Amino acid sequence: MISEVIISLIQNKTSLAKKSITNTLKLLVEEDCTIPFITRYRKEMTDGLNEVQIADIQKEYEQILTFNKRKEYILKSLKENDKLTKDLEKSIHSINDLASLEDLYAPYKTKRKTKGMLAIEAGLQPLADLFKTTNLRISDLKSKEFPKFFNDKVKNEEDALAGMMSILIEEIAQDVDLKSTLRAIFQNSSTLWSEKTKKAEEIKDFHKYKDYFEFSQPLKTLRDPKASHRYLAIRRGMLQKVLKVNISIDDEIFENEMKKHFNWLSNSKLSPVVDSIRKLAMKRIHLSLELNMMSELKEVADESAINVFSKNLKDLLLQPYLGPKTVLGIDPGVRTGCKIALIDQTGKFLLDTVIYPHPPKNEVNKSMELVSKIIERFKVEFIAVGNGTFGRETLALLKKNIESIKSAKVKTVLVNEDGASIYSASEIARKEFPDKDPTVRGAISIARRLQDPLAELVKIDPKSIGVGQYQHDIHQAKLKKSLESVVEFCVNFVGVDLNTASSSLLSYISGVGPKVAENIVKKRESSGGFKSREELLKVSRFSEKIYEQAIGFMRIYEGKNPLDATFIHPERYKDIENWCDQQGIEVTLLIKSSEEINKLEKDQNLKNTLGDYTHKDIIQSLRSPRQDPREEFKTFEFKDDISGINDIKTGDFLPGLVTNITKFGAFVDIGIKENGLIHVSQMSNEFIDDPFKVLKIGQKVKAKVLEVDLERGRISLTLKSGEKIHSNQKKTKKSPLRNLENNAFSGLKNFKIKK
Repeated sequence: MISEVIISLIQNKTSLAKKSITNTLKLLVEEDCTIPFITRYRKEMTDGLNEVQIADIQKEYEQILTFNKRKEYILKSLKENDKLTKDLEKSIHSINDLASLEDLYAPYKTKRKTKGMLAIEAGLQPLADLFKTTNLRISDLKSKEFPKFFNDKVKNEEDALAGMMSILIEEIAQDVDLKSTLRAIFQNSSTLWSEKTKKAEEIKDFHKYKDYFEFSQPLKTLRDPKASHRYLAIRRGMLQKVLKVNISIDDEIFENEMKKHFNWLSNSKLSPVVDSIRKLAMKRIHLSLELNMMSELKEVADESAINVFSKNLKDLLLQPYLGPKTVLGIDPGVRTGCKIALIDQTGKFLLDTVIYPHPPKNEVNKSMELVSKIIERFKVEFIAVGNGTFGRETLALLKKNIESIKSAKVKTVLVNEDGASIYSASEIARKEFPDKDPTVRGAISIARRLQDPLAELVKIDPKSIGVGQYQHDIHQAKLKKSLESVVEFCVNFVGVDLNTASSSLLSYISGVGPKVAENIVKKRESSGGFKSREELLKVSRFSEKIYEQAIGFMRIYEGKNPLDATFIHPERYKDIENWCDQQGIEVTLLIKSSEEINKLEKDQNLKNTLGDYTHKDIIQSLRSPRQDPREEFKTFEFKDDISGINDIKTGDFLPGLVTNITKFGAFVDIGIKENGLIHVSQMSNEFIDDPFKVLKIGQKVKAKVLEVDLERGRISLTLKSGEKIHSNQKKTKKSPLRNLENNAFSGLKNFKIKK
């Protein structure tokens, strides 16, 4: 049973209804249901929460459990070390944030003895207490009181002074209330600075960070997720020892707060000792908070970058699909030739070969003749050409030399091949095609990507697909978990054909996993395919629970039960069959008759039985013959008369495809080697603070060239109407902020997977 306290905490964080949170946690924790299953098949219980809201509830719940576990550990540790008082226990139970909890626990941690601890052991605590309340001047205190504390460990005035100061410095630095107050001030009033280190120029590619050689920004604005990507760049420069980074704040603010918490720090009679204590304590607190703030900046930047990556990945995986068409995949090459692979309408590999239309062999006629014969013999409908080295040149040759392409009987498409080389050398690829060269596997993958992007991309580590930014700098475990959740959502959102889906695709189905997915494929191959959903219960390790969670996302076409070809869960079959019996019709007729579906939609009794959400989903499934929620693929043509950056002029209008989106802008494939950048300020005539509000990966745009930087290979684009353009010949003056964003051109190159 989930406690009311936990439910209340989650409600405060998410602003969702208490009933929805309670039922969602029951499904997640007590009934061990997956997010995709809950999202689609338990809407009545959650009141229609989407997958993001359910994931937020799960995330908050897990964070609360982690926090409570840490609190229990601290209480246990303090008790075992005989340090737990009633007041301390009460304070620990009252704390609700991790930073305050760690501040409170810090003085009690088992660690090597500090100078303050040693001074207390030497008997100097009473002297420290006296120092805080005395009316004596420091000179009188030294002469009259210090000698009273001399012993074998405190031999003289110097030892007494040093020990007393250590006790007081630690007392100030470890004060929970003071540190909490200063942390809030630090968050709102400090500034992060970065500068070039003395040895920066000895480090390779140090110039990448030139925009941060003299950089400063208020910490408050840098903590904003929209700007947090800058900290990842700064942090990378710091780790590579190109940049020196610190966080500064007005010392007077610190001093005033310290005096408010400790009145004796204002005692002028004790100068200069109190001044030294204050400065040393301030230095210690400043260092602690600086490290703390950098850690928080990293967390904010990580979360923001992961969110961007996840949104991009989702749009990439759900991009339009071609469907059951015969596709010829070409992995372009120069010296080693262009590898060709043919797949049929189901994605089955048929044949492969190699052509050499480019230098040094230049066998254009022979190559084009061979491609033409393959097209004619196998009735090829699409040719998918990888967009890597010589991809566009290969595409141009095909369009120029093959009649069926000229007449558009066969359509040619450039396919993003990021990650194809990763797949081709992977264990998955070796299992699929053990006797084929990696380059042939790459060509097969390119063809299949056009046919069904989702089914093929799930075989690749999401980090290798080429979307996102600074993914190697982010918390890897969190990134992996988030991206796997995105893939899981997309696969279940689309669903799978149980008789054709690969084990890679099946493994992401709700509740299945890799091992059960392999068992499904083995059973399918041995039995000649599944005829009904119920047959899955005969698969090894496919339990009743897995069946409940997974079955609605697995479709069987032309099986025994027509409902098996829909998203309708078998737990609702009986309701539908009973309704059909009452109407005197077969379920098969219901599937085919819009008139009968309309009748079912208007049946209020059935609606009451099923619930509004489930009833609506069933109607939608019955009305969707293909069940696939993705858009169908449409061909796209780049501008034909440009082959490189030198062909582009300011003011040109270029068609393009959005390939990557960051917080500051979108990168666009315009048909040449270099991508163009549409800065967020150039996306609309109206103010836009989030590129995802305007664009998404795979979106087709027609952008105007704003500026071409031939020296650095950069193309600036705009979607704004009436935007003035800059001359190619002149270097335009940009704001420092704009320079920061444009620097991403070089940064993102690190994340492109090259073959």
